[in-house]
Amino acid sequence: MYKRLDLLYKMIPCNGHGVIDVGTDHGQIPIRLAESGYKGRILASDVAAGPLKTARIAARCAGMENRILFLLCDGLDLCPREEVSDILIAGMGGDTICGILDRAEWLFSGQYRLILQPMTKPEVVRYWLIHNEFSIELEAVAREEQHVYQMFRAVFGHSESLSDAEYLVGSCSATRRGDNICFAIDQQLRMITKKLKGFPRNKALESSEYAFYQNIKTELEDLRASVQFMEFGNG
Repeated sequence: MYKRLDLLYKMIPCNGHGVIDVGTDHGQIPIRLAESGYKGRILASDVAAGPLKTARIAARCAGMENRILFLLCDGLDLCPREEVSDILIAGMGGDTICGILDRAEWLFSGQYRLILQPMTKPEVVRYWLIHNEFSIELEAVAREEQHVYQMFRAVFGHSESLSDAEYLVGSCSATRRGDNICFAIDQQLRMITKKLKGFPRNKALESSEYAFYQNIKTELEDLRASVQFMEFGNG
């Protein structure tokens, strides 16, 4: 299993009474849950019939087809909410994930954990969580070749504010020790630096937008230094 999927699998609590993998694609995580002896309900949904058929075939080959309920639907539209405690949405853009969450108002009951892995715009998903009173309790970063994947687990309840830099890369206090957060910070630093270099020299210092990104760059650099210090101190 890829590092990204392996970390996502490990973020699913083993004591839940059910989990749904939204946009399951090949169904690798539901199959692994079934093979590991997960005692709760296991559901896999996808908006397209092709990937869902592929996942069902993979489950059949693994002898686990009867352990997984396959749903052809958009997001959580057909999810039996009473049968799940954990919602996994991974491998989609941040805007798409937020759209799925917006349509499922029942998530605000406080009975569910969200395990999210946006392929783009992690800051948009964190903003949605924080401003909808979800608390991010755990973060992780996976690195596969040149790709860096951020993922987080959240529960409804009191949420803490984040700095602009933390919206981009997460809070160090929620990130697991030994993780690849430095790669996430470096990725964002490269993007911010490129954006700053794109400002015309004669207007840069007078631009409020330039000042905004410069402040974020400074925050990211400070965050990276603190992460390095913590790793060295705990080593």
